[in-house]
Amino acid sequence: MVQKKRLLFPVICLLLLAACKEKYDSPIQTPITGYLVVDGIVNSGTGPASITLSRTTQFSNKKMVYEKNAQVTLQGSDSSVKNFTEKANGVYSATDLNLNPALQYRLRIITVNGARYMSDFVVVKNNPPIDSISWTYKPEGLQSYIHTHDPLNKSVYYQWYYEETWQIVSTYYPTLKYQTKVVPGLGQQFSVVYKDSSTYGPDPSIVNCWQFHNPLDIYLASTAKLSRDEINLPLAFIPRSDIKLGVLYSINLRQYTWTKEGYEFMERMKKNTESTGSVFDPQPSELKGNIHNTADAAEPVIGFFNISPVREKRIFIKPSEVPGWGYNPGCLDVEIENISDSISKKALGMLPVDPVKVAPFGAIVSFRATSPECADCTLRGTNVKPSYWP
Repeated sequence: MVQKKRLLFPVICLLLLAACKEKYDSPIQTPITGYLVVDGIVNSGTGPASITLSRTTQFSNKKMVYEKNAQVTLQGSDSSVKNFTEKANGVYSATDLNLNPALQYRLRIITVNGARYMSDFVVVKNNPPIDSISWTYKPEGLQSYIHTHDPLNKSVYYQWYYEETWQIVSTYYPTLKYQTKVVPGLGQQFSVVYKDSSTYGPDPSIVNCWQFHNPLDIYLASTAKLSRDEINLPLAFIPRSDIKLGVLYSINLRQYTWTKEGYEFMERMKKNTESTGSVFDPQPSELKGNIHNTADAAEPVIGFFNISPVREKRIFIKPSEVPGWGYNPGCLDVEIENISDSISKKALGMLPVDPVKVAPFGAIVSFRATSPECADCTLRGTNVKPSYWP
């Protein structure tokens, strides 16, 4: 299932960029409603299949415009019909299609205003399992690689998406919090107290968090000019000492295959999206796909309908597997007296962590404070543990 963020690619591909100082008027005139964008590769096997419909927008409009309340169906060459249901704005899904590889299929879309779109019939592509994801550690960082092959020599045209997840653990475990009160004649006064007087322990909700990265890059490779249908391709690179490998890192790879025509479409899209956008550079080529307005063949439709099983593989990497990684969060702390003047002057923008000096009867005399990001991981990620995390 393709991430919705990738819908930005067709928009960029359609409109001409102007990066120079002189004004440049694009010869492409986008209608007020925008052109239809069809994004997604239908999963022919088990699991979810998803198609996202949206409209192109001007560069000044940063908001995604989704095509809502459309009718989306998959039609087989045997006249079978499978329906997609709108699960979210512009996102149409079906589950466990289990399509027949001996048949061909096409996508049919009817928008809420009655416009009808149809793709060409396409075959169900073969897609072998991913062999492995490997990695090597070099002085400059960690490089991961894709390894896959098709013993039948039928897949040939490949595309991948990957997602990264890494765990963050707070450097400090705060047991204190600020308390304010208004004192007559003195105004607002500050002090620190224990977060929980019954346990005096750290708040677990701000200790462990996770961050995610879904790159928008288009990863393509073809074995058409090779004697074997085998791929060994560089994937993600992590610079040495990066936070991604501070606690535990995971990468999940999804593999799709294309027809020759679809692959050439993706190559043009990749080239266009990697262009600098200057009017002095080669301008984006026309992204003519295999989806058409049945009443107006001249109307551009952005996207290429494709059917392929989805293959996935996930690996985890521990810092202990990469000796000398050297991640350092760079967190520092200072000792502050637990009096209002010191707190208001020295603790501005910092979070209290734990007591340093305590009076005989338990009163906090001074405490440590640090930057918020070092004591509260939710400022950098989510504290909701992913279902796949060990």
